[in-house]
Amino acid sequence: MYIYADILIITNIYANFFLLKATARLTHYPLRNGKCVVGALTGSLFSLIILLPELNAFTLLLVRILSAVIMVIISFSGQSKHELYRTGLIFFFISFLFAGTEYAFSLLDNGKHMVWHNSVLYINISLLTLVISTAAAYAALCLFRRFIDGSSDFDGDYTVIIMNGSKQVSVKAICDSGNNLTDQFSGKPVIVCGKSSVSPLFEEKALACAMHCASSSPSSEPVNLKGWRVIPFSTVDSSGLMPSFLPTGVYIKNNESGKIKYIEAYIGVTEREMEHAVFNPKIISD
Repeated sequence: MYIYADILIITNIYANFFLLKATARLTHYPLRNGKCVVGALTGSLFSLIILLPELNAFTLLLVRILSAVIMVIISFSGQSKHELYRTGLIFFFISFLFAGTEYAFSLLDNGKHMVWHNSVLYINISLLTLVISTAAAYAALCLFRRFIDGSSDFDGDYTVIIMNGSKQVSVKAICDSGNNLTDQFSGKPVIVCGKSSVSPLFEEKALACAMHCASSSPSSEPVNLKGWRVIPFSTVDSSGLMPSFLPTGVYIKNNESGKIKYIEAYIGVTEREMEHAVFNPKIISD
């Protein structure tokens, strides 16, 4: 069978893209399409080793690990070392699942259109078969993620620790799956807090200006609002724009287990008095 490098690269970009997207779905990471494409393209270049003479098992293992690590680092840059390690393991798991799905589909014709060399599988299959098998694997992972989210019990006592420069506040918090608010540009989730909870993080004038930035008559005094943006929201009884800021750091602590998790999230601030901050349980699920 002839191996066409262009088909090899294109199919690998396509497959790697969905592998990375599936990993992001399982980890609830807001992966941007641009970073995902770059990671998928970089990973696809390693598939060209199928054109090289037979390599030993140790070399192949190093190449496969290196390709996966580079793809994960490029696509999920911004995560901590611990999170990158966990994401890498999940990526390996998904890759094995996807490869098995592709291999199963290829066996439908007794492997006549398949070449395995240097740990790279080249399958000369139709675009329709590739799309169907990819969609099947991705759908299975989405169902698995939904099952985990639905079966997990996140009821408990939580504290959200918000850092803004040298200042820090701790706010009692609760999980609420109804809070699906996210920043449309970065994809980061939004933790909703009352104004009084975050007021120690800002000067009074700056916070007042930020709270009125969506109104028709914002403060006329020049105030530095770097890091703030307004995010559209909608509830059962209201809708509008919620002033939100990107803090230096956000941690969610489970007060019962003592476990603390770093979260990349915006803090949405509302004028309404709130006894607890509200976050979606998905952002702390493992």
